[in-house]
Amino acid sequence: MRSFLFLILVSVFSLTHLTLVQAQDVSGKISLELNKLQPIDGGGCRLSIIATNGLERPMDQLTLDMVFFDKEGLVDRFLALKFSRISAGKTKILQFALAEKSCDSISRLHVNNVSNCVPTSIKDVYCSDLLQLSNRTPIRFGD
Repeated sequence: MRSFLFLILVSVFSLTHLTLVQAQDVSGKISLELNKLQPIDGGGCRLSIIATNGLERPMDQLTLDMVFFDKEGLVDRFLALKFSRISAGKTKILQFALAEKSCDSISRLHVNNVSNCVPTSIKDVYCSDLLQLSNRTPIRFGD
């Protein structure tokens, strides 16, 4: 009976240790820079975001759930942005256009959620905690 309990305790400890090692396996940051706002003919706005994978592993797909605010500070629209695979230590640039939305009408771009930054086998890692944000535009970015 004691050997059976010992085996159970060793198994539970091993699983707990494995989970902690997986959670600690993620180091580094994901840098996001709102780099440019550019008016588009017809009244739209093109935004450029630079993503740098500072993690020690590739990201198969980085998904950003963004919220745009108007000049009065009211929620204007939601948008999901998906970056394709970003190798460890590499940078990708994503441009996206907001049709019929002038750059002057945007006051803030909020990162509402970040997902797919680590493989699903790694638990207890909240991708938003890995973000490092910067901004080169006149609108607020991030918070």
